Amino acid sequence: MLVKKILCPVDFSAGSKQALRWAVRLATEADAELVVFHAWQTPAVAAEYAFAATMTAQLQEAAVQALAADLEAARSLGASRASSRLVNGPAWSMIVDEVAAGGFDIVVMGKHGRTGLKRFLIGSVAENVVRRASCPVLVVPTEREPTSFAKVLVPVDFSACSHAAMDAVPALVQPGGEGITLLHVIDLPVNYHGEPKIEGLMEAVDKRGTETLERWAGELRAKVSVPVTPRSRIGRAATESLAVLDELPAFDLVVVGSHGRTGLARALIGSVAEKIVRLAPCAVLVVRGHAGP
Repeated sequence: MLVKKILCPVDFSAGSKQALRWAVRLATEADAELVVFHAWQTPAVAAEYAFAATMTAQLQEAAVQALAADLEAARSLGASRASSRLVNGPAWSMIVDEVAAGGFDIVVMGKHGRTGLKRFLIGSVAENVVRRASCPVLVVPTEREPTSFAKVLVPVDFSACSHAAMDAVPALVQPGGEGITLLHVIDLPVNYHGEPKIEGLMEAVDKRGTETLERWAGELRAKVSVPVTPRSRIGRAATESLAVLDELPAFDLVVVGSHGRTGLARALIGSVAEKIVRLAPCAVLVVRGHAGP
């Protein structure tokens, strides 16, 4: 994945200002173009009032000024090739349309915006963008300062989607960083501690998984200059991925493929990726791909 053009949607909240700082850092490191983007929309209730036109003009002017301030902030932080774009319409659909039309390589956005509701950690706008955007989406934590990605976790299930996620890592990992952990979680279809027991199932699954994981690790080692560590666990993929983040909290980034093996359009992100985006304490890059077999 080459990062040459970055879209950073902003809503002028504290969370989006922090996301902008992450986007500027990525743009600076990759020498990429940065577009600071805002979609404004007149509240539906405004149509009931005689001064709706005046309110709309005031809202638009406020958005113009706030976006100009964010653009200036991006430039002052070091984004030499930064521009802005203001549109009118529902935020998530405008962002998705902009990605499709603008040739962007990545979207950088915060987990939640102006609502600030902790029970909606990812936020409806970010969630819809992650589900529908045609390029990778980097969801960043608002409580962490922007940093280079020195230690990266990549959960893989050996599908085409997780391979696409792995392919995105070399462009993001910091040269000379701590390295990459390639994690495969063995999710058995039966309770191997109890009934029914299938003779040799665990050994066969473990052997095949270990061989495939090592092959993938070798492929990744050929593309990066940092250590690549294959690691296997038994359990549910999202649960075990989050457990690794808890056990080794120094991870800067998780890179995960966005697919649901169900193939349902409403589940484009997949339950594993969705849980990781919602609950991971670090930045998460969601990479779209085609569902595996």
